[in-house]
Amino acid sequence: MDYRINIRLRVIATLALAIAMHALRAQQGVTTFGVQFKPMVPSAFFETGPETFSTDELEMSLTPRFGVNFGCVIRKGLTPTWSFETGINLVQRNYSIQFQHERLPQNETMNYRFIGYEIPLQGLLYMRLGENLFVNASGGMSIDLYPSNVETSNGYFVDTVAFDFYQKTIRQSWLQAAILANLGFEWRTKKSGYFYLGASYHRPFNDIGYVFAEIQIDTDPAVVTYPVSGNYLTIDLRYFFHEDPQRRKKN
Repeated sequence: MDYRINIRLRVIATLALAIAMHALRAQQGVTTFGVQFKPMVPSAFFETGPETFSTDELEMSLTPRFGVNFGCVIRKGLTPTWSFETGINLVQRNYSIQFQHERLPQNETMNYRFIGYEIPLQGLLYMRLGENLFVNASGGMSIDLYPSNVETSNGYFVDTVAFDFYQKTIRQSWLQAAILANLGFEWRTKKSGYFYLGASYHRPFNDIGYVFAEIQIDTDPAVVTYPVSGNYLTIDLRYFFHEDPQRRKKN
């Protein structure tokens, strides 16, 4: 009796392995196109939280706010377990600057956004967890483009005293590089495409720029200049459209 049970278990295990390997091989040679939306999540642990800089007169706090990263992604299956991904994304980093000065009636806050584009180049390794569920990890680099600098200003009067605020975020270079790391889960259907949920970390090799911040009280200016790292953490939402495996041409 035990012998027959062992035989059945081996048959079931062999069939399950064959089905899994067939599903993995089906991804080899497949090129899939997808869309993605990646909200940016500030995190002090990943060095994407607030930064503070000061002089004798002025203290400035730069706080990353929730930003967005969205665009398209192209995945090419290379082997049964490895794929290559690329695409292009629009990245909107949102920041909040807080001015603190002893002569201010209250701290002043100024919000602004810094726009960039990204072309990711990364390898992806995936493993099957269930009939339709996969876990994957990817890593590589990103080519980042920053089209322009950005500046904002604000001001008000208190009695006869004028308070003027100004910031200019200056890009370090219009073209830079960054490291990418990603981990996520993917639900694959036979006809309706792939649904993906994960997280990514983006870390530029150098500061993406620096902020020139100034407060002027009547004719008395105070200035702080400090770097912007550009690191960010995202929650990744992706959808890949269904594609059939490419058929090899017979000689």
